[in-house]
Amino acid sequence: MARPRIHDAELRTRLLEAAAETVANQGVDSLSLRKLAAAQSTSTTAIYSLFGGRAELLVALFATSFASFGDSQRRVPVTGDPEVDLRELAAAYRDWALRNPHLYAVMFGGVLGSIDVADEAQRADAAMDPLRAAVSSAVAAGTMSGASVELISHSFWAIVHGLVSLELAMPSTSDDDETRRAMFDAGTESVLRGWSRQ
Repeated sequence: MARPRIHDAELRTRLLEAAAETVANQGVDSLSLRKLAAAQSTSTTAIYSLFGGRAELLVALFATSFASFGDSQRRVPVTGDPEVDLRELAAAYRDWALRNPHLYAVMFGGVLGSIDVADEAQRADAAMDPLRAAVSSAVAAGTMSGASVELISHSFWAIVHGLVSLELAMPSTSDDDETRRAMFDAGTESVLRGWSRQ
């Protein structure tokens, strides 16, 4: 009979999700491998086997957060109309963040403190490639102008990020979901109009 696998991908995912929630809600100093292992009905040996240690777990958490976000951006279909694509990328950004607030906090909330994630900078930057590609297409088509692709992309990201961060920080009820979406769409439209060629 084959020996059961206990240090598998499913356990790794559960550990990362639980770590993200702890770090986002209580801060990085509250993350205890012993408590994390107990909460997931496993052992610290499993964590060391899967990640190598606490610091490596946190780096993996950062990398996984950006990988998930990047995948959601890359799943947005390219229509051939850059402005449509930019609106859809913005909507996908918001939807992912609202579904994954703990991962969003790991990415952008400064919750990892002094953990060195420099080796993952390229992965984080690559998550914005679909945005840069859409802006590049708009500039090439002549529908956006006034600055470099990088500057336009950064300003678009800054507006979307700001709107999403404010939404996550504000208490909400199901009654105002439509209002929040309308405000987000208006903000997205304003930055699109700001860079549109007149």
